[in-house]
Amino acid sequence: MDSPIVVPRASVQLENGTLFSGLRHGQWAYDLPETEVRAGGLKNTEIQMFIPDFYLERNSNSTYGRVSDLSEIGIKQVLPSPSKNLNISFIGAVTAPTGAATISTAGTIPVLRMPYTYAINDKWSFCGMQSLLVLNKGADVQWQPDVLIGRALGSKASLFIEYGGYITHHHNSSHIIHFGGVYKISHCQQVDMQFGFGMNESAPSAFVGAGYSIRFDQLHW
Repeated sequence: MDSPIVVPRASVQLENGTLFSGLRHGQWAYDLPETEVRAGGLKNTEIQMFIPDFYLERNSNSTYGRVSDLSEIGIKQVLPSPSKNLNISFIGAVTAPTGAATISTAGTIPVLRMPYTYAINDKWSFCGMQSLLVLNKGADVQWQPDVLIGRALGSKASLFIEYGGYITHHHNSSHIIHFGGVYKISHCQQVDMQFGFGMNESAPSAFVGAGYSIRFDQLHW
């Protein structure tokens, strides 16, 4: 899930990662850098996008590399909240078909997301995100429900367990269960480790990954 919190004004945050996925029938995929660029605009608004990924994939016949689209170019806006424990925002974005033809989207994809976090107490939080993507030039709609439970371990570390679904009209649905941990190296640097499993035949059998995020503050453009 995405964070519902925006980065500070005049700041740029780079969230990077890499993932190895064991697919079905002996296939696998590896990708990096999984970089999302988040730039603080107004107090409750940020601009964000994912730069293209490099995918290395193996199927039954060969191994090949491909570059993905420039994705989810959009804006995140924090919404008014009825409780100080609840953070909620709205993301509106589009994915541009700039990648390799074999993995690029069929035209521009509108993306709508609504991430939220609710602090149960100083250790536990309940989070999630509801997303809609319009695929195949409007022929299909994908709903992505996401639910996460987080547990803080002191002021610098936390663990989470997450469910994610990819439910697409006219296509098989995928469901995953996801585990991970986060450690804050400093005020503006963070690392994470993650792994998970597919819950049905159309999802990856298993995956493992790592990430590193850094933020640059007080940039006077």
